[in-house]
Amino acid sequence: MNPWDDLLARAQDEVRLAADGRWDELAASTAERVQIADALGPAPRSARLALEALAVVQQELNGILVRERDRTARELADLGTGRGAVAGYAAAQSAPTRGWVNDRA
Repeated sequence: MNPWDDLLARAQDEVRLAADGRWDELAASTAERVQIADALGPAPRSARLALEALAVVQQELNGILVRERDRTARELADLGTGRGAVAGYAAAQSAPTRGWVNDRA
């Protein structure tokens, strides 16, 4: 296998890692892929098809990452909303209680 096809195969593996939520493995694989690509230098004409396919796979990977980032942001926002409600309940629980019916007496 030539190194350009190897980069494409690695990127396809990274799409699967992202789809499975295996973020630590994805980060390590992506870092390694970048290092390999840097070491290869300029691509020859024969690598054109592999690089075009790689661009498509990279777009797919980017799409997964954006969707997951947005999902995580929504979950964090929901946690913040829940904490506000919990704080409101806590305040109501700690309100002083009175032994009489009204305050006018």
